[in-house]
Amino acid sequence: MNPAARSTSASKDIRLGAVGLSLLLSLWHALLNPIPNPDGFEYVRVAAVFLEQGLGAAFALYPSATYAVLIGVLQSAGLDPFVAGQMLNAAFYALLVNVFISLVLAIRDTRRTALLAAIVVLVFPQLNEYRFYMIRDIACLALVLAGTLQLTRYARAPAWREAVLFCVCLLAAALFRAEALVYLVCSPLVLLTGAAWLRLQGLVVGLGVAGVIVLGLAGVDVVGTLQRIAAVYLPFVTVALQSTEEVSPIADAVFGAYAAEFSGQSLWLFMLGGMSALLLAKLAAGFGVPALLVLLYGWRTGTLPLRDPALRPLLFNAMIAFGILLGFLLLTRFLSTRYTLMFCVLLLPLLPLVLDTALERLPALPRARLLRGTALFLLLFCAVDAHISFGGSKHSLEQASAWLREQAAPGAVLLTNSNYVAYHSGMVADYDKVYRYVDPALADTAAPGTLLAMSLDRGMQQWLEERVNAGQLALLAAFPQRDGAPDGQPDFAIYQRLAR
Repeated sequence: MNPAARSTSASKDIRLGAVGLSLLLSLWHALLNPIPNPDGFEYVRVAAVFLEQGLGAAFALYPSATYAVLIGVLQSAGLDPFVAGQMLNAAFYALLVNVFISLVLAIRDTRRTALLAAIVVLVFPQLNEYRFYMIRDIACLALVLAGTLQLTRYARAPAWREAVLFCVCLLAAALFRAEALVYLVCSPLVLLTGAAWLRLQGLVVGLGVAGVIVLGLAGVDVVGTLQRIAAVYLPFVTVALQSTEEVSPIADAVFGAYAAEFSGQSLWLFMLGGMSALLLAKLAAGFGVPALLVLLYGWRTGTLPLRDPALRPLLFNAMIAFGILLGFLLLTRFLSTRYTLMFCVLLLPLLPLVLDTALERLPALPRARLLRGTALFLLLFCAVDAHISFGGSKHSLEQASAWLREQAAPGAVLLTNSNYVAYHSGMVADYDKVYRYVDPALADTAAPGTLLAMSLDRGMQQWLEERVNAGQLALLAAFPQRDGAPDGQPDFAIYQRLAR
């Protein structure tokens, strides 16, 4: 076997091993975190609508219903919907791991690079901490990354196979998150001009139209779905336009009444600078300190391969992701670290490339032992951060749900701020519309006998105790239930509204 074939075979073995380890890690996270995230209950609701009323009704209820529909398909085979969601997540994480390693190998095909890519993608905290979440983000991320891989191969040697796969991957990604359409339309611009670009753009239009026709035949109102997605951002657009028309009050609040006379016209510059700084802070938090240290090392040593032609599609898509983030931030005025995941993962292949060059130079460096120890420490830190939970146990939610099923009177009304308790108690029909923050006025207007099952965080316990002291509520049970005397403050409690 020649060296090239041996390297390809070894890289394939590493990919298979990484995919297998990814599946085991997903199982570990599912067992470690039995309580689903709140979004999961919304997907379960949409999955139930799909099973009862069909595909069109699911998309009418939730515009990006693909993830929920897949849950429904697995549920129809006899699986619990939450188990189905975890299985889907595990599958998409496995796809992401495989595509990530393949993308790095498309840039530098060595066994060591494949091994480093596998380590990076399996221990990157920002990516792996969502393994137990029921979210559509991972599916979209894996498919956008797969499309980037095909575009990288197409840019090197234009062929119909890679062009078709690029379009299929991004059209599939758009079924999970509509912003994938931006990558579908814009990322071919990295090819600049020529027959290759025209061929790809023609495929984008042709397959896009075919996809719309197929969805329409399946009962999905594609135009209406896109309108509902756009309608989510319409209030933000309205507020943004109003804020530009009402510069004076905002400028007075920012600069003060006197300074606003001189600086008010530059308010947009102030807002842009502040939002950009906020975006950079969120991106830094998304990457995390270890990844930033590696990137900084690559920048200072000149080992960050930003000028490699093979990286152009990847870096171009990262620029698109940055533009989407900045536009979203300017429009909505907020940004979660989770939203930075696409940008971070699109730049993540730089890490194994920098590390590969660093390992090659390591024997000749004067502080090789110190660098090796630092690298091992950062690796261990990331692995622990990504896969070991230090948060409090949520076993109290399971105990509270069991208590309600056993102790609550038939027909009792339940108010709760936990989706999990709402669903598993069987007492709340709209379990997907339960919110973490509950208006205290609800307790005041509730009918006598109403049960309140509440998570006691974020100031919730204070207003509940005030009403207990006022004789409006009575404490029935507190969780976690422990043998003997209570140990510390409870995490969850059940109250009953007393007669006025």
